[in-house]
Amino acid sequence: MVHERSSRNDPCPCGSGKKYKHCCYNKRAAGDPGQESGRQPPKYPMGTVALYGPNDKSTTKIAAGVMLHGSAEMIIKRWVATDIMTNPKIQRELNDFFQEHGVKSVIMSEGNMGCPHEEGQDFTVGEDCPFCPFWKGKQGSNQKR
Repeated sequence: MVHERSSRNDPCPCGSGKKYKHCCYNKRAAGDPGQESGRQPPKYPMGTVALYGPNDKSTTKIAAGVMLHGSAEMIIKRWVATDIMTNPKIQRELNDFFQEHGVKSVIMSEGNMGCPHEEGQDFTVGEDCPFCPFWKGKQGSNQKR
C-alpha cells in the first residue's frame, strides 16, 4: 500500500528496494487504481532474498526469508561468503531452504541493500557501520533522508 506521505526519494513502500520515484510513484501519479505496484498479490508461502555487501558492487551476504502466510513470523536464514553469488553450495542451500518450506513466490532485491554487518550486533544502533564506509548515512536507523 502506498502512503500519501511517501517522499519521492524514500524506499518504495511496495518493498521492491527501489526508490519510490523509480518504482510506484509514477503508477500512482498516473491514477493506477487498486494495486499501485502493478504486481500480483503474493502467493504464500512467500520467499524473500536480500543482498548485502561492503559496497554496491560486491555481495558478501544473502539473507533469505520465508513467510508462510500474511501474519506469520518470518523464518530467516543467512549465508556469508566472498563468492556468495557464484558459490554452488550456497545456491543449492538457498533453493533447498525455499523448497523445504514450499515457497510459491520469491521477491528479491535488485542489488545490495546495505552492508553485511548488523546494526546493534556488529555496531552501535544509530551509528554508521565502521567497517563499510560506502554505506555511511545510507542505511539503518542512521539513514539520511
